[in-house]
Amino acid sequence: METAERPAAAAAPAGRGRGPLASLAVDILLPLVVYYAARALGAGQTGALLLSGAPPALRLVTGALGRRRIDGVDLLLTVLLAASATVSATGGGPRFLLCKDAALSLVVGGWVTSTGLSRRPPAFRRGQRLHRGPAAAARDQLWQRSAAFRQALRLLTLLCGAEQLLDGGCGTPAALTLPTDTVPLLIRAQSLGLLAPAAVATAVYSRRFRARHGIPLFGAPGRAI
Repeated sequence: METAERPAAAAAPAGRGRGPLASLAVDILLPLVVYYAARALGAGQTGALLLSGAPPALRLVTGALGRRRIDGVDLLLTVLLAASATVSATGGGPRFLLCKDAALSLVVGGWVTSTGLSRRPPAFRRGQRLHRGPAAAARDQLWQRSAAFRQALRLLTLLCGAEQLLDGGCGTPAALTLPTDTVPLLIRAQSLGLLAPAAVATAVYSRRFRARHGIPLFGAPGRAI
């Protein structure tokens, strides 16, 4: 049994790494490709923006179907994406769709920040997605008995919420004032520019926390990351 678990543990980091990278590509890079490709083929701004919103929406839906459940953030994003697409299709216009991306960041940032002190904040539940069975149960027990573990994940939840609020706050003026065809590129470059330092800060903090407490914030307790 012990030898059978080791290869799975060794392969886990690669699997965990591919998930966030794939989400990043689908949510930020692929919409850009779809938008500018549609514009090059003659689509109007509103149509191209609607098409560019399809990859993130499909990722949310397929992810929920694969897990057979949907968490709070994904449900909120799915509803907001569907609502914005409906309004835009009935006359919202390109500026509305451009503001939609900034509004999504503001709503998600507000929601994540407000749940930072909840019983199970988003950072903990995102970590639980990476594990099943005994590993998930071990993390749940760790959450119940370790105040330091709870405090650290709540802090990272607030960091994530602050990054989203800043992204939405900076993106709104750009969506309202800059040339329409340049806004998708600028907003997503801004998102990457804010996401990168937040991800680095999360990684550095997680390593220091493990070095100090011997506890992985996102890995399974007692297992090398």
